Amino acid sequence: MNGRVMVLGGRANVVEAAHDADVSVVWLHQPGSFDDQVRKICERVVEIDLADVAAVERTVEDLHGERAFDLVISLTEECLLMAARLNERLGLGGNTVRTVTLLKDKALMRRRLAEVGLSPVRSQVVTDAGALTRFMARVAGPVVLKPSTGAGSVQVFRLESPEQAEQVWSRLAAGGGPVPAMLAEEFLTGREISVEAFSHQGVHTVVATTDKTLTENFVEVGHTIPAALDDDTFAEVAGLVTAFLDTVGLTVGPSHTEVKLTPAGPRIVESHNRIGGGSLNDLIRLARGVDFARLSVTVPLGLETVPQPPYADRGAAVRFVQPPAGVVRGVHGEREAAAVEGAELRSLTTAGAVVPPLRSSLDRVNGYVVASGRDAAEAVRRCEQVLRTVQVDTEPLPGQGG
Repeated sequence: MNGRVMVLGGRANVVEAAHDADVSVVWLHQPGSFDDQVRKICERVVEIDLADVAAVERTVEDLHGERAFDLVISLTEECLLMAARLNERLGLGGNTVRTVTLLKDKALMRRRLAEVGLSPVRSQVVTDAGALTRFMARVAGPVVLKPSTGAGSVQVFRLESPEQAEQVWSRLAAGGGPVPAMLAEEFLTGREISVEAFSHQGVHTVVATTDKTLTENFVEVGHTIPAALDDDTFAEVAGLVTAFLDTVGLTVGPSHTEVKLTPAGPRIVESHNRIGGGSLNDLIRLARGVDFARLSVTVPLGLETVPQPPYADRGAAVRFVQPPAGVVRGVHGEREAAAVEGAELRSLTTAGAVVPPLRSSLDRVNGYVVASGRDAAEAVRRCEQVLRTVQVDTEPLPGQGG
């Protein structure tokens, strides 16, 4: 074998990539939330509540004591910090706890960027409606409010005027319990893209850029690779992201950095030391010929190096099915959709399923289409052809009206 790794949570693609690279895997995962066939390619699968941080860390340490791991790996948001802590504690390398914390906590990230004068954005942690109102008065323009340690567009709000502060804060408090630390930032105008990079020994390689399709409440319902950027803009964005990753101290692994192309130049929105969601790994592989899931295992173990340009020059896109909220009464057009060249419809909803209102990426449960093409435009056309072909009929739930 080419090494032994512990994988915390996530999808089977990382486990499959390790198996293909002849690396032994022990996989810690939520009970029953994975394809049982994956057991066959793992040295061992341990079912455990990943939210029980103490139990996870104790289990990994015990297993490491029985036979040492070369690295603890996680590409899932809730386990990134655990992986960093374990790698530090066991002396296995990887990104430091400080780095992962800076990426996890957006308020700390903003503070660090302000210290070095990189990507200036006015922001403030707010703990009540009054503080939010005062911050909005200082900004004198639209503001975005989001959890300091959130992800997936959960509880993200755009406020146009200070008068909205009380209303939004009441919504946050309606769930009961304390409101989490919220970060208020000036709203950045301009197109939003993301940058998909891979790092090794502190050297960052930009592999792809991604155009985003967003709803009004910032939920991502589509990605397209490559982003439509001229050479000068690409160079400016790549330079900013590289400087940002240096600033937070990222040394190894994938990163997904969101950037706004503002009139004053590109600005960092947020970043994560993992592969972006919404099938981005599939899109990177289809458009650039690079598999971030595989590299996340092989590069830290010294089995492979980070591929360098030129990459494959194709287009890839994903679009999510977005029927009206309610109960699914029927699904039509699947056979016709399957005939669209270069496109694959995945995880399509079925009759009887409940379609929730689209409030965050967690509500994208109705299926999606991944397509490739000679360029980005062709990939998008193929996605849109599938979405026009597939019809999901819903009926409003009681109390929804309509």
